Amino acid sequence: MDASSYLESLGVNVTKPTLPSVGRLALSGEFELDGARGVILRPKRRDVSNRYLELLADAGYDLVAVDGDDYPAFYAREGASLAPVRALPVSKRASFPSSKVLDAWSRLIRASAGLGDAARLGLAQVVASMDDVDLFGPELVRSNRDVPVVRLGGNSAVEPESLRTAAALLAGYRTRPESPDELARLGCTLSSLLADKGQFSGLTEELTPLLGLRHLGERRLLISGGAGAELSALIGSEATAVLQVMLRPLKTVLERSLPNVEYVFADFLQSSFGSDYTGVVVVPPPGHQLSGKGLGKFELSQRGGKARPRVSAELLYVEHALSATAEGGLLVTILPEGLLSSAGHADFRAWLLHRARLLAVISLPVGACFKGIGVKCSIVFLMKSAPPEDYPVMMLDVESDELNADIGAAKSKLDEFLDREMPACA
Repeated sequence: MDASSYLESLGVNVTKPTLPSVGRLALSGEFELDGARGVILRPKRRDVSNRYLELLADAGYDLVAVDGDDYPAFYAREGASLAPVRALPVSKRASFPSSKVLDAWSRLIRASAGLGDAARLGLAQVVASMDDVDLFGPELVRSNRDVPVVRLGGNSAVEPESLRTAAALLAGYRTRPESPDELARLGCTLSSLLADKGQFSGLTEELTPLLGLRHLGERRLLISGGAGAELSALIGSEATAVLQVMLRPLKTVLERSLPNVEYVFADFLQSSFGSDYTGVVVVPPPGHQLSGKGLGKFELSQRGGKARPRVSAELLYVEHALSATAEGGLLVTILPEGLLSSAGHADFRAWLLHRARLLAVISLPVGACFKGIGVKCSIVFLMKSAPPEDYPVMMLDVESDELNADIGAAKSKLDEFLDREMPACA
């Protein structure tokens, strides 16, 4: 995280410096925070000598941000001089941290945990920040204040200064999400701290616009092995979220972020649900193959009347999710390209098209769905209703070069299409 990204996340505008340099020290930007004048430096070495700090103070700067390798160094006025601080002092926590800020925060949390439980430390800090905005007071910012780590969710085993710096960084922001984007961002960050997060931590933040659809109705069901952009589907509705057991530590944060949601941490395929959900979003674990006698209750566990020795998890997740979808309801799922195009899965596609109307398929670039997994996937939109013999299907390709712009355009086209087609086939 560089200083400009940090300031941008705080809603602070960085401008060209009034002075090109102080002494031999080049200035790369200026800003104003809570009425205090600040400057950004990018020296060849991370540190700035006391002599240059004196010159900057004499030039009227109250705050200094020095870009480094992973995290900027900060200084704030203390009397007539500039003293080191852990983060810039922010009087009003109005902004939500950006992805770059949350990434820097999570690295500080991991550093403080060492070989310990980074998720526990991170979650404790976020929950404390949500529950008591005054808990992380101004003393956290001052580098010469040794705030007790027990206040920050730590104990004697943590590296104290990294934990204090993480808390000081977080103290400049509100941490209770207020939008789908913010919720997705927080979920991705926290689930990435879990030691046993399996193959994926949730859908990437870029997909958020395609998941929080009004067409999902008021009663929604989310099924996922991760916690990322898919959480945005839960905002503003009476909903149930079925998440894998490994995500249970996130419950305290999720309950504060989405208090109207019922959380179930269980194996979805072994759980029973009604069939009255107006909207269902299912994110199957990518690439998992399942076997065992317990799968015999699913139609797709068989082929030609015989049990398959192994079956793709995606097939069973979609079948079980469709059974929970109300008649006329919308089902949204993420499927790998192979299931949608290979000859080996033609029976799955025929089964699906016999039980639901295919509304739209949005094809995504390789790696766009899950961080760290180079799989090409599509988002598939289905309406649970008897399909007519002939009907339109919207097919869209999203390019990697202009991912955010293309997703925004796809969202607009999708809304227009669903507004027209869903009432027509209800």
